[in-house]
Amino acid sequence: VLAGCGGNSNVKPVSKVDTGINISSLNIQQSAGLAQGGPLDQVALSECSLLTQFPDLLTSIAEKKGVQVNKVSTLDTQAKGYNLDVKYTQIINSGNAFIGHRKYTQVHLTLYKDGKVVSEADAGRASGGGFGAGFKGSCSVLGRTVEANASDTVFWLANPVNGARLGNL
Repeated sequence: VLAGCGGNSNVKPVSKVDTGINISSLNIQQSAGLAQGGPLDQVALSECSLLTQFPDLLTSIAEKKGVQVNKVSTLDTQAKGYNLDVKYTQIINSGNAFIGHRKYTQVHLTLYKDGKVVSEADAGRASGGGFGAGFKGSCSVLGRTVEANASDTVFWLANPVNGARLGNL
């Protein structure tokens, strides 16, 4: 039992990597993009507001952490300052309330400063719906994964280590 709880763990804490990046303001497109080649469930895209949900949640969470987020209609990665390009690479909308939800979303993040890529990361989260999942719709459960990805992204923005893999990756 102790091994299952981490009692037999040899994991050592990793010190914070100093990226030299301090972000107080950034631009993000008001609608997340879609990457080519990954599984992107079209039903979820047409029925749920995932493309606008991520930027909205990121804005709300980031502002609570002191980062001002400006949502723009078209992201200019060459613009002065920090610009965050977000693309969904996977949206998996399997299961339902009766047989159990199996939802997953993954985003690829590219952070630019003054037109140059400074860091990239991937964030992915899975959810079975949590407490009361049998009473939740697919969009609600997918929304849980999007909110977790947005929270992970804000955490990463505080120390944007290049190549980071966040959440369930």
